[in-house]
Amino acid sequence: MLNIRISDLKIFVHKLLIDKTFDPLLLVEASIKSDVSYHISGRINREFFTDEELEALPSDMYIPWSAQKGNIFNVIKGSKLPLGFKIVLIARDRDIKHIIENNNLHMNPDDVANLAMNILYDGNEIIVTTITSLKTFSLSKELEHLWDQNVKAFLSKNEITFEER
Repeated sequence: MLNIRISDLKIFVHKLLIDKTFDPLLLVEASIKSDVSYHISGRINREFFTDEELEALPSDMYIPWSAQKGNIFNVIKGSKLPLGFKIVLIARDRDIKHIIENNNLHMNPDDVANLAMNILYDGNEIIVTTITSLKTFSLSKELEHLWDQNVKAFLSKNEITFEER
């Protein structure tokens, strides 16, 4: 598990909510606390979509971040900063498979529940925490360390400065 503090909030929030930087990820949930509290579940309501639309989605469980970030941006924008927010994003199944295969890990991608990034803004700072969740028990921490490395590389590649805590 990686716990990092984002150095430049303005750049990070711009890349999160406006740029396409985080678009490859899926939204699990978002909570925003401002004048009122908002909670958005990223779980797909299957009955809303046609069969063709469902087939085009990258996940049968969670909506792409790109499909909801505009709504979240509209809640957050304004003359005042929100009191806080929490956004949970996860890697797509194909990206989990890619990490496992490219690093020759001896595990089945189906045994991975998710690789997550918890993004928490408390009114002062943004903390990003990585989480590796498996469906089966494992003593190995290889995938967890690889996910941490991937997140750090992702942030650095996208010129998001941070410090590990």
